[in-house]
Amino acid sequence: MRETNISLTALRVYSAPVRSALDLIESLLVEGIKHGHFDYSITCETGTGGRRLLIVKAGKSHKFTITEPDVPE
Repeated sequence: MRETNISLTALRVYSAPVRSALDLIESLLVEGIKHGHFDYSITCETGTGGRRLLIVKAGKSHKFTITEPDVPE
């Protein structure tokens, strides 16, 4: 029987851009594990006004802009 675990990040409340980034990263990770191999990279830069530009590269690039008030504590 397969055990079902609850994701700890699913229990936390994040802003929409952070939640979207986490959901994408989780789905890419699960898909990569199913496929048997993967090569992803995640970078983050701080821009003007404290904005974070999060870039997930997984075959194609996914960009998320996270404003300073949306940065998790």
